[in-house]
Amino acid sequence: MGLLRHVTRRTIVALVAVYLVTSVAFVFVAATPDPNQALVAYQVSKKGGSTEDVQSAIRVYRATRNLDEPLVERYGRWVVAVSTFEWGRSYSFGVPVTSLIRDRLPYTALYVVPALLVSLINGVVIGLYAAFNRRGIFDRVSSLTAYLGLGVPNFWLAEIVTLAFAVQVGSSGLGVGQPDFSGGAFWSVSHLKQFVLPALVLSSGLFAGQLRYARAESMEYVNAEFVAALKAKGVSRLSVARHVLRNAAVPILSLFFTDMVAVLVVNIYVIEEIFGIQGLSALSLYAIEKRDVPVVVGTTMVIAFVGIAANFLQDVLYAVLDPRISEKR
Repeated sequence: MGLLRHVTRRTIVALVAVYLVTSVAFVFVAATPDPNQALVAYQVSKKGGSTEDVQSAIRVYRATRNLDEPLVERYGRWVVAVSTFEWGRSYSFGVPVTSLIRDRLPYTALYVVPALLVSLINGVVIGLYAAFNRRGIFDRVSSLTAYLGLGVPNFWLAEIVTLAFAVQVGSSGLGVGQPDFSGGAFWSVSHLKQFVLPALVLSSGLFAGQLRYARAESMEYVNAEFVAALKAKGVSRLSVARHVLRNAAVPILSLFFTDMVAVLVVNIYVIEEIFGIQGLSALSLYAIEKRDVPVVVGTTMVIAFVGIAANFLQDVLYAVLDPRISEKR
């Protein structure tokens, strides 16, 4: 029952956080001037329209987007739209924002998910092995690898990789404005090659951080009394490592989820711009350039929702790995 209560509380907190993010996004949209109004006015004036024509065009523009309604009513519409995944239509593409996100998100997931899994699994395994062989050759080599991984920026490594493998760079090279989402193109050899290299670049820094943190946390337990007792009983080294990993799992997972959110906020924008991947961040950058507010807000909320979901999953895994956490809350 303790775990169930903990999950229920965290679910409520996550839902509240979702609507807080939604409300903040609404405030930014509603309280800031709409740059597209100036664009409408400029286009009418450029065609020789009078001041009345400009004002009329702006009124039509606001009416078609429900911007002339009371703020409270607009907020109610906003909450309902977000809850039903009706996030409006893109000004640039003329299609629903959710459709754009649904089409672009797989391109981001196909290199982010492998990078996260590779960095987590390899970082933890190598870090744990290095902790059991402290100051040995393997430990020294792994520490050097971690320092290099943390010291080399992803954007620099991405540039080197694109030069070394002659990868076409720049989002314009893949036509972000006119993406091709046909089934054949998605699974083409060129796409698969692009996903492998970005995943390796993205996992370099993540792997280094996981390795160092897993090694540091595991070293706190390799000389613990319970480890000595297990060795005295003749327990295999693999079983001992499993017990050490279970004790060190909570802080290791904490770093993993922190890194995952950091990747979504910063690194994917760099990776997709350099490799020209038609992913979520490329869509966001294109929308910012074109002042496509519904798409900008939609992609921002997706990133925020992923962060909230990651935090929720982290709290649940904490309680599963260490039942004492759910009993304290």
